[in-house]
Amino acid sequence: MDAGTMYFLVVAVIAVVIVGRLLAYSGKRYLAGPESGPTQAGSVAALVAVLFHLVTLGLTALLAAIPFGGSQTQVFLIRIGLVLILVGTAYAVALRMLTRRKEEAVVTDFDAQVRELRHERQANEYEVTNDPSAGMAPQPPKEPTLGEPRP
Repeated sequence: MDAGTMYFLVVAVIAVVIVGRLLAYSGKRYLAGPESGPTQAGSVAALVAVLFHLVTLGLTALLAAIPFGGSQTQVFLIRIGLVLILVGTAYAVALRMLTRRKEEAVVTDFDAQVRELRHERQANEYEVTNDPSAGMAPQPPKEPTLGEPRP
């Protein structure tokens, strides 16, 4: 293995690790909400970050094995450019995974709130239907008859 490939691997691994750690940290903060605990959000973000690391480091290793023609500087720049595109694409996919998880959590929370409101409304309807005066229209004031005094 030549020195150019070693430099490429060092730079690429550092870039992948930095971006992966940022993904794990920001993903944990992105997923954390009042309903989900920090441990649940942290574990999901960690799983996505591990997947990101494995895929990008594997593709980086494969990219290091591909021979390119040209000077060492050109080969280094081509490989670094490809790794950056690869890392950016993998980051976008990971963000999409986190966004999907966040949307699912929001929908689940909204669904739980709707169920709770429906349950409260049904309880209130039950109370109203057991009221003997419920559903009756208000009675107009009675007209006084001949034998009753006027107000």
